[in-house]
Amino acid sequence: MNFIPYLFPIVGAAIGYFTNDIAIRMLFRPHRPIGIGQFKIQGLLPKRRNDIAESVAATVEKELISMQDLSGVLYDIDFSSAIDKIVDIHFDSANNKEKKELFSKISLTINAFMRPRIKKSLNKNKDELIHEFIQEIERNVDFKEIIVRNIEDYSLDQMEDIVMSVSSRELRYITIIGGVLGFLVGLIQMIIYLII
Repeated sequence: MNFIPYLFPIVGAAIGYFTNDIAIRMLFRPHRPIGIGQFKIQGLLPKRRNDIAESVAATVEKELISMQDLSGVLYDIDFSSAIDKIVDIHFDSANNKEKKELFSKISLTINAFMRPRIKKSLNKNKDELIHEFIQEIERNVDFKEIIVRNIEDYSLDQMEDIVMSVSSRELRYITIIGGVLGFLVGLIQMIIYLII
């Protein structure tokens, strides 16, 4: 009796499992191109790292967080207590400096007069201040460039660890599905072989 056809499902499962496993590993490795004549092999992530960084940055900037989102958050925050605290710190530090007696009394009087008025003025105009602040950010900060730079600062091993930590279960399923599909193909081949 010929046992070889009964090995088709096992061989198919092994081939499916290991080819999917190799394909997943090739997302990250090899880091540097390996040449075999005209044919070069390099992992997808190392080869397309800059393109991926640009794409992720563009997506984050356009779809996930925009200046409008940031503006909305800043306008919703109540900065009153922070403004009061900053003004108090500034005036208290001005009072703590050593001065002559006369200047100290004048300074205390001016501080007592100015402190509440400055607080009131800043709190009254905080939306305008936030608007100016946001415009300065828009003129001087390129979120896309920051995101690209941060992504490119990660080593390839760190990027691999991030992707694997987020999607290791799904990638494991892909490997197992490759084995299952390979087994089914081998099973069909075995049945066809035995029927014919």
